[in-house]
Amino acid sequence: MKLTYFDIRDIFSTPRLALSGKKIWVHSLGLAIGWGIYTILTYLALILNGQTVTEIWNTFHFFPCLFSTTLPVAWYAYLISGIGIVLWVVMFLEASLAVSRITYKQLKGDEFFSSGDSVNYIKKHGLAVIMGPISILLIIAFFVICAIVAAWISKWPVLDILILGLPYLLYFIVSTFVVYSAAVFVVSFVLAPSIVGTAEEDTMETVFQSYSTLWSQPWRLISYEAIVVGLSGIATFIYGWAMILGYKFFNYIFGVPWLMDGKMARIVEQASSYLYGANSPLTPYISKFFYYANNVSKGITKPLFLTTTDVITIILITIALFAIAASVIAFFFSNITAGQSIIYIILRKKKDDENLIERKDEDELAEEEKNKKEEEEITPESPSGTEENSEVKPEETK
Repeated sequence: MKLTYFDIRDIFSTPRLALSGKKIWVHSLGLAIGWGIYTILTYLALILNGQTVTEIWNTFHFFPCLFSTTLPVAWYAYLISGIGIVLWVVMFLEASLAVSRITYKQLKGDEFFSSGDSVNYIKKHGLAVIMGPISILLIIAFFVICAIVAAWISKWPVLDILILGLPYLLYFIVSTFVVYSAAVFVVSFVLAPSIVGTAEEDTMETVFQSYSTLWSQPWRLISYEAIVVGLSGIATFIYGWAMILGYKFFNYIFGVPWLMDGKMARIVEQASSYLYGANSPLTPYISKFFYYANNVSKGITKPLFLTTTDVITIILITIALFAIAASVIAFFFSNITAGQSIIYIILRKKKDDENLIERKDEDELAEEEKNKKEEEEITPESPSGTEENSEVKPEETK
């Protein structure tokens, strides 16, 4: 599909673009890797804090969080867990870049751009997505440090006149710029994957486009973002309920009395409890979003008489349920990322009158260069005997 209007009407195609196996898979993979890194580092932080693995497991299971514990936590434990959160955010940004690139290629008519191709694109351009927002933070930090130094110097007599009084108006302008830069940081964090994924920009251009977009198109940006978030929430609610109905229907068929009966209930309720139930802190959030409750979420479970094969089955079903739940979250992020790609393409058209869809990207330029080189290497060969036939002997002319 292609953008038709380059205005607000194109935003409503976001859920349709987001409902793609490739995009959901890429975001699911990013979530899984980020969650794995965060969980390992947070477990390590709690172990270094003095807790045993059994205590951590009985308290948090698959979702450890230092901020939800009442135990005293050392500063280095927060630092280690914080590193895990930062790395999770990095994985999210890189996955968003990959999905944005897939969306951009789809809008250009290339339906065969694969998730593997998007990973290769991350290897070439992934740093710009991270360094764009970081560069804006460094700009803010630079002016804040300068302000701290100036304030310290201004404590002394006479210097307060020179350092504070005379340049006060300049300080006001710089302070306003810092506040604006803080807003640009939010814009850069949201739009950086789309800026790099669609326009193939580097770090400096990502920073420039973040400032330029917020400055020239603030109300369109805010209104478009609100629409994308609303559409993403509605689409995810529908998608999640479809997963829940499938889950309930499957359990109903397998749990009829003349088939698995109570065994199915024991296995599924135990497996579900780690994602949505007594062993999961996510239960209240899922209940509020989907208005869904069952025995597991209420803490009401049947007595568990588990055999060895039951335990193995529970492990496999737990993995499957985590994958299903990850697909719901990934679908939400797929909506957000696809929406950001559409937003940036529209705003780039509005502010620069540049159609990124029609512009040749690096893959198309590389293909043209390759074809050009192949044509230059192929030279027409002269037919055999041409030179000999061109020389006519005198006897033959007579």
